[in-house]
Parts: sequence; structure tokens; C-alpha cells
Amino acid sequence: MTDQALGATPQPFQMDFDISTIKHLGLQMYSTLPPVVGELIANAWDANATSVEITIPETPIDELTSELFIVDNGLGMSDEDIRQRYLIVGRDRREQEESDRTAAPFQRKVMGRKGIGKFSAFGIAKEIEIESVNDGECSHFVMNYDKMLDCATRRKAEFMPLPPTGNVTCGTAITLRQITKFKTRRISLTTLRRGLARRFATVGPTHNFDVVINGSPISVAERDLQRLLGKDADGNRYLWRFENVEIEPDTGWKVSGWIGALDRTTPSLDGVDRGISIMARGKLVQEPFLFNAVVGQQYALSYIVGELHAEFVDELEDTIGTNRNALVWDTDANTRLMAWGKEQVNKIAREWARKRSDDNQQRLQQNDLYREFKERAGGVGNKRALDLADRLVRQVVSKNPTAGVEELEPVIRTSLDFLEFDAFWEITQDLVNSDLEDVGRLFTLFREWEIVEAKEMSRVTEGRIATIEKLQALIERDTLEVPTLHNFLKEFPWVIDPRWTLVDDEVRYSDVLRKEFRESQEMLESDRRIDFLCVREGTNLVVVEIKRAQKKASDKELDQIERYVAFMRDHVQKTTDPDFLYQDVVGYLLCGDLVDTAWVRQKRQNLERSRIFVRRYADLLEMVKRAHREFIQRYGELKARQG
Repeated sequence: MTDQALGATPQPFQMDFDISTIKHLGLQMYSTLPPVVGELIANAWDANATSVEITIPETPIDELTSELFIVDNGLGMSDEDIRQRYLIVGRDRREQEESDRTAAPFQRKVMGRKGIGKFSAFGIAKEIEIESVNDGECSHFVMNYDKMLDCATRRKAEFMPLPPTGNVTCGTAITLRQITKFKTRRISLTTLRRGLARRFATVGPTHNFDVVINGSPISVAERDLQRLLGKDADGNRYLWRFENVEIEPDTGWKVSGWIGALDRTTPSLDGVDRGISIMARGKLVQEPFLFNAVVGQQYALSYIVGELHAEFVDELEDTIGTNRNALVWDTDANTRLMAWGKEQVNKIAREWARKRSDDNQQRLQQNDLYREFKERAGGVGNKRALDLADRLVRQVVSKNPTAGVEELEPVIRTSLDFLEFDAFWEITQDLVNSDLEDVGRLFTLFREWEIVEAKEMSRVTEGRIATIEKLQALIERDTLEVPTLHNFLKEFPWVIDPRWTLVDDEVRYSDVLRKEFRESQEMLESDRRIDFLCVREGTNLVVVEIKRAQKKASDKELDQIERYVAFMRDHVQKTTDPDFLYQDVVGYLLCGDLVDTAWVRQKRQNLERSRIFVRRYADLLEMVKRAHREFIQRYGELKARQG
């Protein structure tokens, strides 16, 4: 019977520790949420839990009030378990219990080994509350990082037992408070789900183990990266399987799993980290990587993903690094695994590149634009021209296996547009006889193809001038409305700066500015801004304040745009979200005119040195015409020469 049951004063829980060890095992090694939660899930698995319920705030994190909950229905821990096992730093469960299996009825392979997973939460939070119930007995206490610092010199921490909350009837509940890693930001549930799904091969009904995030279980389908693999011309996945492959004869070092190639190379589009993860005992032991592979088809490596299971890395000898996310590679078994993996990745990259090229050639025959191209080329009445054109397109497809036929259609379309120019056939002959991987040679040849470049630029220029004239008509009629102008500038960003061709609308930052700089309800309608527009242009965030066409901007408006940009520069510097990192913030004030005073003129010059610019609606048309005047003149001269 426990002291609490007897009515005696409860004895504090004690832990001998070295604060540098806690810093290393928590703060320094665990800085993102999936690995932290992953360690707590592994503990639940080892406790024979069948369910882990994770609750994450869906509002921005507040360090003082936000809490994360990880609750399992496992065996829980008794008072003795906590004192003699849980709070012993570095305890090797498998060695002490002389078993690497959990208790009946599951007898699972134990994931934990070093007794340090409990400290992972200190990587994101300063306080960890543990409440655990085993056979009706409740143990409840709090570990606070700052208080542990205070007793670091004694190298012993004491945690006073707390009364049961009544919320836990079985298993263990972990509460994380004083969340330091996500200050004022929301936690991405999608990223967390994706990260946990890839960390555990044991999630789902097959293993009687559910992981539930905010009421929604992680499904087996979320682990299935094979569904994202590209397909060959016959509809089969680019997939290589391994089943108990012994990587070194007579060693028992066996590997199972798969390696495949995705159909795209941009992780931001599918959220999948490229590389091959290694699993042991159903848990990730090596973050996705490519076995240091170096192959001629280096581009192919950016498409490769996979999952290999190598139980031998976590059997008799523990060859997993302290952070449990990477292997130690200097053992005999792991050295051989690295060599075997590198060999497989190199081989698969070569095979995939060759097969992708062959598949593209096969798809090319079915492409409607290519068929039209061959018909039109044949209609020129020049068999040599037809052969040249066909060879050109085929070679481009062959030399660019990572691009699908659809992505190479511009090459076919350009050839269609210029079939009847003699210059096209001359340049095609040079291209076919050259190495299409020699970028310098291709650059020289295309520079000689002036008629193509000039005609295309003329087409773009004329379209841009028509667009500017449309904007000018809207301005003159004073028919600009918020959605119309916002979408217009997003679609045609070169109206503001002719160098811009593609921008991404950053609604999040537009909303931040609107919230921070609200306009007074008493302001005259003519003085009000139309809208804020924030866009991503390369590595810059561009802030555009859109004023009305009749508005003359004074030093007041120039001061305002300067404050907006200064605020956003400070805002983006504080963010740690990789999706919202920028090198600089650039500002534009779009207005009807400027007040003509020496102060305003000087202020405008000073702002331009800080990359804050003023654009008048009346200037836009002349800017675009001036920027493209050379191309219009050049095309006219070449067209006259051709005729």
C-alpha cells in the first residue's frame, strides 16, 4: 500500500541528473514537434497502449496559456515504476528486464532503449506534467525546466506528488506547458500528421495501435507514399521492392522495403521530404536521406523516396544515435548498410532516368500537339525539314527525362510557330548536330535565332500594352473596385515593375497589415486606401498600398508606406516558419499623383534608397512602353528583312 493510501506524508519523486545532459537531450536535440511527440508515442507503444490521443491548440500559441496533451490507454506507471524506472536517466529497459518484448497480450517489440525520450519535450516546452494510473494507483507530478536549473548544482531534482485530477482512469497523460517553440504561431496539424505518419510503421488496425490528433486518427493511407509515385507509360509505378535482402552474406543483416520515384521534384507541392527513411521495430531510426549517393543522373535524386526496414540496427547492439533520428555509421553492420544503400540508389537513379526517357518517347507518339507538328512539318514539302524537326523534339525529350511530355510542349509549340522560317531550319540543323546538354552551345545557337526571339517578345509586348490601356481606361472612368484591382495587379505584376513575371499572393501578410493599420471611420472617402496587396517576388515580400486614382500623396502618405514596410520587415525577421522567410521587404505606393513640394520630392528620393517606391497610375503605361520599345523596333526591322 502506498504512503498516500496510508495517509502518510507523500515522499517526493527524485531524479539524479546532469543539467548539461538535459539540455543536450531536450533543448538541443529536439526542436520540432514530430520528433518530440514521436518519443512520447513510442513510450505509449511500449506501455501496450492501443490508442494515443493528441490534442493540439488550433489557435496561435500563447506561452502562458497554451497546452499540448498526449494521453494513452496503456498499462500506466505505479509509484514504484516512476521511482525505480521512469526517473532513472539512461536506464536500458531491454537489458534490465532481459527482454525486448512488452508484456502479454501484445508482446510487441520494445521501441525505447536509452530512457531519455521523456526529456524530448523540453525541446519545445518548459513544463511537463505526468499523471499515470496503474492498476488503480495514480502517480502525478510536474517536471519544470527552470526549477531543475535552480537545483543543477546539487545534481538532484525533487518533484512533489500531486493529488489525482480524476481525469485519468488508466494509462498515462502528458501535458506540455510554457510552449516556447511556436510563439504566437499556429502549429501546423498537417505537418505534424505527415511527420508522425512517416515515423511509425505500426499505426493502424493491423498493429492494434491508433494515433489520434484532435479527434482524427492517422490513417494507413497517410503513410502510403507509394500512391504519390510517378507512373510509366504503361501505368505502373516507378517502384523497386526489397524482401529480406541480405546485404552481406552469412551475416543475417537483412533489409526489406521499397524505393520509388515521385512524379514531381517540389516538396512544397506534396509535403514529402525526399530521401529514404530507415525503420527498426516499427519506428523511424534514420531521417530520410540518400546514402551519400553520387550519380551521373544527379537530378534523379530529387525524385527518390522510400522506406527500408533494417531490424539489425537495433537488436543486440544499439547503433542508433542519441537523438534516435539518425544511425551511427561506424559499426560494421551500418557501414555495410551505407555501402549497399548507396549502390541501390545509384542503380535505381540510372534505371529511372533511362526508363523515364523511354516512357516520354512512348507518350510523345500519343501527344496531339506532336502529331499536329509532324503533319505541319510534312506539309512544308521538305522531307529533310520533317526529319530534322522530329529528331530535334525527340532529342529534347530524351535529354530531359525529368520533364513530362506536357512540360516539353512549349518546344513543340515554338517549332510549330516557326516552321516556315528558313532561320528555324538552319538553327534546327545545328541543334540536332550538337550535344543538347551543352547549355553554352544552346545559348549561342538561340541567340542567333533572332526572328524567334523578336516575334515572341513582340507578342508579349503588344499584349502588355493592351493590358495597360485597359487599366488606364478603368482609371479614367474611376471604376476601380477592390477585388478588380487586387486581382488585376496579382495577374499582371509587371504593371508595377516590368521585371516581374510571376508572383504569389501572400494573403496572410495583407491581413496582418490591415489589422495593424486600421483606418479611422472619420477619414474622407477620397483619402482612404483601396487595399493592401502583399506578394512574394523571388525572395522578397512586396507590400503595395493602393490609393485611389484621384489621390495626391503627401508626406503623410509617404510616412505611412515607410511605417508599413518597417513593420513588415520586423515581422518577417521574427518568423521561424520556413514557408515565410524573406531576404527583404520592398514597398510600393500606388496613387494618382504626388504633392509637388521640395519636402515630398526629397522624401521620395530617400525612400527609393530604402527600396520603397512611388508609382503613379499615369506612369504605368509609359514605363511598359519604354521597357519594350527596343523589342518592338527590333521585330519590325527583322520582319522587313525577312519579307
